[in-house]
Amino acid sequence: MSRRREGRDLPEIVSRLFEQARAQFPDPQAVNRTLLELSRFYDAVSGGFILDHALRRRIVEFLEQGKSEEAGQVLQERFEEYRRSFKPREER
Repeated sequence: MSRRREGRDLPEIVSRLFEQARAQFPDPQAVNRTLLELSRFYDAVSGGFILDHALRRRIVEFLEQGKSEEAGQVLQERFEEYRRSFKPREER
């Protein structure tokens, strides 16, 4: 896949990875692998990675402690924050 095409599909790829991570709850190892893949993408709008190490670690720790609801909430909040950054200006 060319870089140009990948850039246009980034929101779709990221959305799919967020969904995949949520579907893997409550398995912390599987979720960690998916979140690690997600953390490799850069968000040019915010000027940082889509998911930083500290947030990934926090989600995994919640799952290791059996706190799936808290982990899901943190993951959902980050996804919503990311999605808002990709809405067209008139929808914001």
